[in-house]
Amino acid sequence: MAMALRLLCILTVLVLPACYKTVISPVHVNKNKAVYQVRSGDTLYSISQRYGMDYRALGKRNHIRYPYAIHTGQRLYLRRVAPRPSYIPLPEKHKKTVHNRRTGDKRTDRHGRMKSSRHTISHRHMVRLIWPVHGPVTSGFGRRHGRPHDGIDIGVPEGTPVRAAAAGEVVYSSHRLTGYGNLIIIRHTHDMFTAYAHNQINLVRKGDHVKRGEIIARTGHTGHASGPHLHFEVRRGPTPVNPLAYLSKR
Repeated sequence: MAMALRLLCILTVLVLPACYKTVISPVHVNKNKAVYQVRSGDTLYSISQRYGMDYRALGKRNHIRYPYAIHTGQRLYLRRVAPRPSYIPLPEKHKKTVHNRRTGDKRTDRHGRMKSSRHTISHRHMVRLIWPVHGPVTSGFGRRHGRPHDGIDIGVPEGTPVRAAAAGEVVYSSHRLTGYGNLIIIRHTHDMFTAYAHNQINLVRKGDHVKRGEIIARTGHTGHASGPHLHFEVRRGPTPVNPLAYLSKR
């Protein structure tokens, strides 16, 4: 009797794994989504396939040309033509991009199909930034009042020290650009720029080299600003990206 029970237990253990089947739930993709924010590891091709689009049409809609480089934190418009980013004075050298990590070619075959999707975004060259000021984000990256908002607003008292988010060279320090008030732009490695606007006073000049965390300005509300805050932008070349994708978590 004991032997029979032992054999029954062994047979039960052997049969159960064969009967068990793992069910993987499909990933839900909202096909009606209007705007997509690029994540690390995305390619233009993979995004277009996910939303049932042609990668060339998606690139054209977002003013992206071959080799179709995209950046973490960039907003891609899926259903309509993307608005042009607001102008800030970047040096001409930004046109020589450093970001394209190329491990293959995205050209098409004679049937117009993609040969490879290996043009990845520049997550390998992510520059980690520190917060230029400490305060709540009062206005996020994206659209605001029907217009593009190419950075974030951080609420802080008038005169708060503004620190460089990373080491780099000051390529602009002036008040001549309409709307931004006293504005500072710093060029970092890997074709990245950070911009600091509405300052009460700029404490650095064009051509200065600054260290990460160095005080470069004091916050104010110069230009088109309803109250004291820092408007902070991050750009990969001329392309605005979400600063929260690069700032340290807090």
